[in-house]
Amino acid sequence: MLFSFGHAGAYDHEDDVTYLDGVRIVDIGDADIVHTDTERSHLAIEEGVRAILAAGALPVVLGGDHSVNIPCIRAFAGRGPIHIVQIDAHLDFVDERHGVRHGHGNPMRRAAEQDHVTGLSQFGIRNVSSTAKEGYVAARALGSDILSVRQIRKLGVDAVLDRVPAGVDYYLTIDIDGFDPSIAPGTGTPSHGGFLYYEVLELIDGLTKRGCVVGIDLVEVAPDYDHSGMTAILAAQILLNAIGRVALRSGGNQR
Repeated sequence: MLFSFGHAGAYDHEDDVTYLDGVRIVDIGDADIVHTDTERSHLAIEEGVRAILAAGALPVVLGGDHSVNIPCIRAFAGRGPIHIVQIDAHLDFVDERHGVRHGHGNPMRRAAEQDHVTGLSQFGIRNVSSTAKEGYVAARALGSDILSVRQIRKLGVDAVLDRVPAGVDYYLTIDIDGFDPSIAPGTGTPSHGGFLYYEVLELIDGLTKRGCVVGIDLVEVAPDYDHSGMTAILAAQILLNAIGRVALRSGGNQR
């Protein structure tokens, strides 16, 4: 609500563009979650995303933990190939741990197993990870391109974007811990050395120029860990700008 000023669109003087002008955004509410049953909860999320896609709209899903990405990606089955771009501190490529295969450490492993997922660009991965070395080996064997924040800063945004396949459909998944905890402390697994706001925005902006973003999720915001509210503001601001750019590059008719 902080950014709902009441006038049409959101003017960006740097780009000289009014984003979101004429774009219709609908909040369809929460998926029905059964807190003791991950599979039933995921099924409800998948059904919701499928309904959004059937309506010809762009699904923007707010987590929750990163496991919500699993049903989101499943919902794209039968809708053509997608390439996943992940902004995250952690690889999330665990196959199974303590019997868990559909938790917040597994989503990119489960995504890579889907026939309609053609590859993954995993950006921001750093520090002590939830994924052991075998997970990195498996990810690369399945076509993942893994870059840390330091590697991305050394390469530069343009060179990083050149590593992402061009002219394809992208699914963008953003874990808020991809950002540095100095600007996003409100998350369960903060990791120092993360992205700053404009670094991620420039990656997203370049992505929307390179292909078509067909789905977005943003996860792991935990407001109780940040009484200032700045983590939630960061999440809202990056989504506002991402949706604006997706809509602009799709001809301004994106719902």
